[in-house]
Amino acid sequence: MRTRLVLLVALAAVLAGCSFPLIGSSPSPSPSAAARPRSTATLAIVQPPPNTIVTTTMLHVDFQLKGARIVSITSKNLTPDTGHIHLSIDGRLISMNYQLSEDVSMQPFAAGPHVVQGEFVAVDHAPFNPRVITKVIIEYQPPGSS
Repeated sequence: MRTRLVLLVALAAVLAGCSFPLIGSSPSPSPSAAARPRSTATLAIVQPPPNTIVTTTMLHVDFQLKGARIVSITSKNLTPDTGHIHLSIDGRLISMNYQLSEDVSMQPFAAGPHVVQGEFVAVDHAPFNPRVITKVIIEYQPPGSS
């Protein structure tokens, strides 16, 4: 009996030193993801202005970016002043843009209000922390729907 107890204590000591979790135990926390860079950039949508009523099938979007520049490369070498613009409508990614303007077809969208959003993201296409986001609400009235 004493031999069995010694073996159990020895086994417990070996298992405690292992890097895998025991059955029923909670896993060790994984190392946190690398901290996202902070950007001092500001992004604004200058076209269309808020509450614009769009009556054509194409929407022209112009951004104004201050304190940063858009680059066409994708990289893991992150800097706070270089990146791309992601354009979304109603939370659906429309484009990962390397320029300050974009023409978007409105034909897939129903009549009514829509949220147009731009986000300046790092060169790896992931967001800065905090995120650099701008948005406006527009009203889409398809041609011939009046």
